[in-house]
Amino acid sequence: MVTGSKPISKPALRHYGIVMAFAVFGILTMLYGSDTIQIMKSLTRYQSTEQPSELSSATTPGNFDGLERSLPVRLLIPSIKLDTTFVEPLTLNADKTVSVPGNYTQVGWYSGGAAPGEVGPAVILGHVDSKVGPGVFYSLGQVQVGDIVKITRQNGVEITFEVSELHRYPQSDFPTLDVYGPTNYPALRLVTCTGMYDHGKQQYSHNLVVYAKLRQ
Repeated sequence: MVTGSKPISKPALRHYGIVMAFAVFGILTMLYGSDTIQIMKSLTRYQSTEQPSELSSATTPGNFDGLERSLPVRLLIPSIKLDTTFVEPLTLNADKTVSVPGNYTQVGWYSGGAAPGEVGPAVILGHVDSKVGPGVFYSLGQVQVGDIVKITRQNGVEITFEVSELHRYPQSDFPTLDVYGPTNYPALRLVTCTGMYDHGKQQYSHNLVVYAKLRQ
């Protein structure tokens, strides 16, 4: 939890493929168990025995119906001077692996769930670093509650989210349902790695998740 928690040091720069592989590994281990997860040799994808879309597509009725579906094309977080675009939507590959951003300077939206502005959690993944420098979400940990996140959609409409929570979770205790589970409002989750880097395990100790709600 962010409130009252001890600060976690900024991660050392590591190859972005390793970063995102273990970010997603932490997410799925909580739901399916480590025995059903296979980290690919390239360390850029994960494999599951289930369809990942089941994690984030469900929503419950609420007072705010949200917007019609339109894909995100630009992400802006003014407080940390982040202005980036999206890679092609993250989907399932033929072998049931889920793609991750192939560019460490851009973010990726998981298309198996809600699009930003729809009712439900829209999940956006970004690399924290790479072998050549900081990744797109290197400064994400500096975001504070109340900060705004702007997303431009493919239909030309810009929508604004407000950060409501910021949490750091151990890789072994990722709250899958909190991130991917149903909401009755348009929600946003920004996910990356953080904490200390273990050279032996080639993974970070924690995941960082920023939670935000659409401003009405």
